[in-house]
Amino acid sequence: MFRVTSDRGLKQYLEEISQFPILKKEEEFRLAKRVRTKNDEEAKEKLICSNLRIVVYIAKKFRNQGLTLSELINSGNEGLIHATSKFDERKGYRFNTYSVWWVKRAIYDAINAERGIVQKSFLAKRIQIKTKQYIQKRGQEPTVAELATILKVDETAVSLALRELIPPYSLDETFENSESPYIESVMLDMEGADNLIAPPPDELFKKKVQKERLMDALHKLEPREQEILKRNFGLGDYEVHSLKDISRIMNITRERVRQIKENALRKLKIVLSRRKT
Repeated sequence: MFRVTSDRGLKQYLEEISQFPILKKEEEFRLAKRVRTKNDEEAKEKLICSNLRIVVYIAKKFRNQGLTLSELINSGNEGLIHATSKFDERKGYRFNTYSVWWVKRAIYDAINAERGIVQKSFLAKRIQIKTKQYIQKRGQEPTVAELATILKVDETAVSLALRELIPPYSLDETFENSESPYIESVMLDMEGADNLIAPPPDELFKKKVQKERLMDALHKLEPREQEILKRNFGLGDYEVHSLKDISRIMNITRERVRQIKENALRKLKIVLSRRKT
């Protein structure tokens, strides 16, 4: 159940995991307690199965990084399984919020292994250790400012080291305030399942042509506008970045990044519309 054999087997896998109900907070905590105090395998399996959707949601963000979607999901599932052994419901935070970092960590490690990349920075290694400790204590990832305070270094240094260590995709949204976390974002209906399977070559060619037109139009924008759009949408050589990630990298506020992005999109729309005529 926790492995996808191939991308062509995705549809069946998504159908299967969509049958598992999303847990209410009280039930989730009861299961987690059984796992923590008795190492209850049945409770562990139920906790894992009810959260397999979030792995798919996260894994989709890492496509085109050298691994197939099925490989990304399998790696993410390993992180989810590992999170069950670390989760402590007595601290009050939800399992889905806690497990996100472990899922991303497992996926990123798999991508790095495929690329033959090993983290070299000493600061990056310290961040990894301190982040694990922080998550274990508080149930969520620390901010750049919090890491800088913990490590007694400059925020800029932390931001640069994070680029070595953490996945390019981060969850800006939180799931802890919902009784049905991420369910709307990860609704695995048949149409959604079909969209996860690789499209035929003719569709890929159309997308390639459209992407080329888009990249050509981007050159009409200011350099900073180009960079923000490329980072946010994963264009060119860039991986997908959230607005929060971009604000850290470019050392400007998240709101300023949003303003530049919106203005750049308006300009881009004008450029593309002129080229049609």
